[in-house]
Amino acid sequence: MHEILVVDDDAQMLDMVELVLRREGFNVHRAFSAQDALAQIDRETPDLLLIDAILPDVDGIQLCRKLRAQSETANTPIIFLTGYDAPFNVVDALGAGGDDFIRKPFVPRELAARVRAHIRRSAYYSDVQMPVVRVLPDSYQVFVNDREVSLTRVEFDLLTYLCRAPHKLHATEDLLMHVWKYPNGVGDAALVRNHVHNLRQKLEVDPDRPSIIQSRHGRGYVIKAHIQLEQNTA
Repeated sequence: MHEILVVDDDAQMLDMVELVLRREGFNVHRAFSAQDALAQIDRETPDLLLIDAILPDVDGIQLCRKLRAQSETANTPIIFLTGYDAPFNVVDALGAGGDDFIRKPFVPRELAARVRAHIRRSAYYSDVQMPVVRVLPDSYQVFVNDREVSLTRVEFDLLTYLCRAPHKLHATEDLLMHVWKYPNGVGDAALVRNHVHNLRQKLEVDPDRPSIIQSRHGRGYVIKAHIQLEQNTA
């Protein structure tokens, strides 16, 4: 089930949007401000965002720019909800990185149709663009698409552990216990950060904007790729 985050400080508008989208089978989460939205995204990245152009702290345009600058939400569909009296126009919204806009008051069927369309488009492109990470445990080989990557034993063990549960968030403590085999509470988070940094240098097209090994703001790491864990047949 897809997760939708609606960012608006108007409780009645949130009620209406949530009612429409829940009828379509979406899980709907509410945020009343930009900071509230960022905090929720830090915990879980939604599949789509509906953002009001006018918010009580940071306006929707600035929030959209912040989201586009983060790897986790760089490609997440963003639809603006704009009133006729909004200080921003459509050009501003799309220029900030928005994918679409809907005028208030909206027609429920149109809102639902647009959300479904952007979810489908996002799922298609995510599936096409995600790299393939192939791991051969018996021979300690790793391939990103067709490129073989040379890893140290620790890097290989770390990547393999992450790949056994792709898309799951792995806390630093979890990695220290299961990769380094340290007892609970033993180990240094800097050790994990350094090895993740080295892995990104070898795996990622752009290590400064990682797409395969993504961070969740100090909460841990998650793999975003098509994973193929194979046995060596040579």
